[in-house]
Amino acid sequence: MVKKKIKRVAVLGSGTMGSGIAAQLANAGIPSYLLDIVPPNLSDEEKKNPAMRSKIAEGNKQALLKSRPPQLMLKEDADLITTGNMEDNLSWLSECDWVVEVVPENLEIKKSVLKNIAPYIKPGTIVSSNTSSISINSIAEDMPIEFRRYWLGTHFFNPVRYMKLLEIIPGKDTLPEVVQFMADFGERTLGKGVVHCKDTPAFIANRFGNWGGPKGAKLMLELGLTFSEVDAIMGPPTGRPGTGSFGLIDLVGLDIAVASTGTVKDNVTDPAEKEAYTLPQFYFDMLSKGILGNKTKGGFYKRVGKEKLMLDINTWDYVPVKPADFLSLEKARVAKTLPEKLEAFFEGDDKAARFVWEFNKGYLMYAASKIPEVSDDILNIDRAMRWGYNHAAGPFEQWNGLDLKKYVARMEAEGETPPAWLKEMLELGFNSFYKTENGIDYYYSIPDKDYVPVKLKPEVIVLPALKSQNKVVMSTDAATLYDLGDGVLGFNITTRNSAVTPQLLEAMIQAQTELKKPEWEGMVISGTGRNFSSGMDLSVVQKAIENKDWNAIDRLLKNMQDTFMALKYSSKPVVAAPYSRTLGSGCELVMQSSAAQAAAETNIGLVEFGMGLIPAGGGVKEMTMRAVERVKNTQAHVVDFLLAHFEPIAGGRVSRSAKEGKELHYLKPTDGITFNPDFLISDAKKRVLNMVESGYNAPISRPFPCPGRTHTGLIRVGTMGMKLSGVISEYDWHICNKLVDVMSGGDVVKGAPITEQYLLDLEREAFISLCGEEKTQERIAHMLKTGKPLRN
Repeated sequence: MVKKKIKRVAVLGSGTMGSGIAAQLANAGIPSYLLDIVPPNLSDEEKKNPAMRSKIAEGNKQALLKSRPPQLMLKEDADLITTGNMEDNLSWLSECDWVVEVVPENLEIKKSVLKNIAPYIKPGTIVSSNTSSISINSIAEDMPIEFRRYWLGTHFFNPVRYMKLLEIIPGKDTLPEVVQFMADFGERTLGKGVVHCKDTPAFIANRFGNWGGPKGAKLMLELGLTFSEVDAIMGPPTGRPGTGSFGLIDLVGLDIAVASTGTVKDNVTDPAEKEAYTLPQFYFDMLSKGILGNKTKGGFYKRVGKEKLMLDINTWDYVPVKPADFLSLEKARVAKTLPEKLEAFFEGDDKAARFVWEFNKGYLMYAASKIPEVSDDILNIDRAMRWGYNHAAGPFEQWNGLDLKKYVARMEAEGETPPAWLKEMLELGFNSFYKTENGIDYYYSIPDKDYVPVKLKPEVIVLPALKSQNKVVMSTDAATLYDLGDGVLGFNITTRNSAVTPQLLEAMIQAQTELKKPEWEGMVISGTGRNFSSGMDLSVVQKAIENKDWNAIDRLLKNMQDTFMALKYSSKPVVAAPYSRTLGSGCELVMQSSAAQAAAETNIGLVEFGMGLIPAGGGVKEMTMRAVERVKNTQAHVVDFLLAHFEPIAGGRVSRSAKEGKELHYLKPTDGITFNPDFLISDAKKRVLNMVESGYNAPISRPFPCPGRTHTGLIRVGTMGMKLSGVISEYDWHICNKLVDVMSGGDVVKGAPITEQYLLDLEREAFISLCGEEKTQERIAHMLKTGKPLRN
């Protein structure tokens, strides 16, 4: 019988991947045991010391607290990780529902670990390997059938918290329900994108990812390019990460890259394929010289002071980086879409164009030839490369929007032999691997010889698909209001960068009017694109400043305040579904919704301070009220809590996760968190329905005691000390004083009752006052021009 819930996990191996898996489990609230070997060469006295015997695992746990980017969403989540060793603490495994092996990539070591842990595992416990390339069946071949039924591969990618891909590799005896259970757990609980793999060398992502290293290096030598030129080409202009190919190797380590590619080469049998995974000699020369990348302070690149130098493999000296100067590259850089970028290369005739054509031609031909050996379909291959390598598109997706038939004909003319299924697909009239129709994504299915819909879990809500189902209730240039079913409305922000504009506020007012109709139970608010909301459209404010139209700014702010207050006091629940960047006015919208269901990776914050302003859509008011509420039924002074709510605003703090968003008081303790953003709107809808089922009643706006200037004066003194020590500028301190004035309740005496509207009026007054100051105007102009804050 398959485990119904994973309550505790054992992670065997505490290195980068093992500790990363333990961290993500902790992020999800799941306790784990993190075990490693007993350090060799301990003294006799040290061998008696349990702490020394578990020193490796404990050291790697402590390293998590310093990791950049952080693997833990909150440092205190490290308390969910208990460290030990694989000699003294194997009995702990009997408490676990899942045991994951993350020991070094050596078949015999992995086999030995399985034999050692077998006596301590309860029947039905799921055991998996995080191997990146070793056969899942080979690792467990000596284990009994009862063990192998609950055995599979669970291959995470580094860094575990941030990389979406989880490859699931069943063994030949793995129960199908075990595979499905772990796929669901990885997807829903850990927030991963699951790709189902076959037990072939390096599975999917590393099979094709490792193909690119030798190919790119050989093309570089053939065309006489440099490392920096290749990295300029194989970065954003071709839909790859900004590190480029060789910069990425410096990041992960040359030794790891060589070993990973070598593992694939050793396990494929076709001589031509072995040649494809054979690296040029200079890789091995660098390896022998200890030139491994960032960890040895030098690899393909090296920094000397502020200067970035590049390795010359002819002299083994570091020389200035050679800028990439190719017409095709320049055209690709200014092109807006990936098809346009690739077409700029494919239709060019310089070295960069030839590099990209030869690389992508080989990439498509190789990937297409590995179906069905490596994968039965194109979808899993493309997802693996997007989710595991952060490519904008996989080997098939990258041809979307291009004349595939034309380019395959060119490949054939150059001597390539496309696999039969690809030729058949083109002959049947399909000129693209994917299409989108009525909001539904389709991919070409080789067995079906036709497009089939990309399968999604039933609970995943795809807003564009609702349009084809006549589920649009209202639509404007700023937002679309959908019927999400079960009486729940979905308000989707569609402004540029999901900015809060006057048009968006008008659409929100219309949506609130619709929500009052008896057929609706509640509403979800979602964003479009990469971010939930970038905040207020500063260009509107800048234009009003240029015209000295202070009344226009006041009307804009009052309209925003009233609109957000209407959300807060709606008679029906309104649940915001923030994700990624949720800034400024977007944060204020979330703070004043009935509740929030936030994506785990939500970067939420009030950032107006960096633009020379204070929040004026209700953010300061909300932070003040939350501080006052926390003081109730305590002996503390209000300043003790007010300071914790003042600092995030004054520091322009943006959370690095939804959990930290709660710590910074932008999100309420009761707000929900969704680890996989694919389910975010669905979870927000469930939250609305649960609130209705629980008998939701709108909150009542009541007066509350004014914090007063007496206690907030201590905050003023503290910020003055920061100014005198040079931590903040004179003008920063000026803005701090404006913020303190609002949070203290202006001139009202401590303890006197004040209303929300009173604080909102103070917000607007301070905001408009700051708009009239030259330094604020400079900050706004700098932000609009550069996208970065100015501290003047």
